[in-house]
Amino acid sequence: TIARVEFFNGATTLGEATTAPYEFIWTSVAAGTHALTARATDNRGALTTSAAVTLTADVPPAVALTAPANNSVFDTPATIVITANASDSDGTVAKVEFFAGATKLGESAGAAFQFTWANVAAGSYLLTARATDNLGLATTSSPVAITVNVPPVVTVTGPADHAVFTAPATLTLTADATDSDGTIARVEFFNGTTKLGESAAPPYQFAWSNLAAGTYTITARATDNFSASTASAPMTLRV
Repeated sequence: TIARVEFFNGATTLGEATTAPYEFIWTSVAAGTHALTARATDNRGALTTSAAVTLTADVPPAVALTAPANNSVFDTPATIVITANASDSDGTVAKVEFFAGATKLGESAGAAFQFTWANVAAGSYLLTARATDNLGLATTSSPVAITVNVPPVVTVTGPADHAVFTAPATLTLTADATDSDGTIARVEFFNGTTKLGESAAPPYQFAWSNLAAGTYTITARATDNFSASTASAPMTLRV
C-alpha cells in the first residue's frame, strides 16, 4: 500500500498526503520557474520519485492610461491620442490594446504605447488599456472618462446687417444660440474684440446705449455646458 506521497519544489518539501487522492494545495507561490516532483513511499519503505513538472508563476503586467486626462472634453470631429504606461516586473510587455467600452480601437507593440483615434463621434466614452506580457497574462487599466462635444451654433439676429442708426444711438443686440447635445451657458456680445456684455438665458440680448457716430463690427459668441464656444459671423452697423 501507499504510505504517503510527498510533494517537492526542487529539493524543498512542500507537503504530503497519506490518502488518495494524493494532493497538496500550494499557496502564495513566488514568481519564477519551479520544478515540481512527487515522491511515493509504500508500506515497506520503498520510494519512487516522479518525473519533474515545470511551471512558471508569472507577475501580471502593470498598465495605466496617461492621456487623455479623466473627464477631458473634445470638440467633434475629434482626434484623440491615447497613451499608456505599461511595465512587467519579471518579463516584457508584448502589447498594449486600447478600448472604448468593449470596442477595441487598436494596439501598440512599441516602447511608446499609444494609439491615435480619429474622427471620434459625439458622445461619452470610457477608455481603458490592456497590457499583455510575454507569458500571456493581461491586466486592464482603470477607466478614463471622456466626452466628445458638439460645439454650439450662434447667429446675430438683430439689428440687421448694415443697419444705420442716428447718433447717439440706443439699440438692442440679439442672438439665436442652440446646442445639439447640451445647453447654452451664455452668449457674449462683442464690438470687434471689445466685449459689450452677455446674456445667460434666452432671449439672448444686450441693450447698448449712447453709441457715437462710427462703424461697428458686431459678433456673438456662444459657450455651451462643456465650455466649447463658437463665434457668429460678423455683422456691420453704422451710426
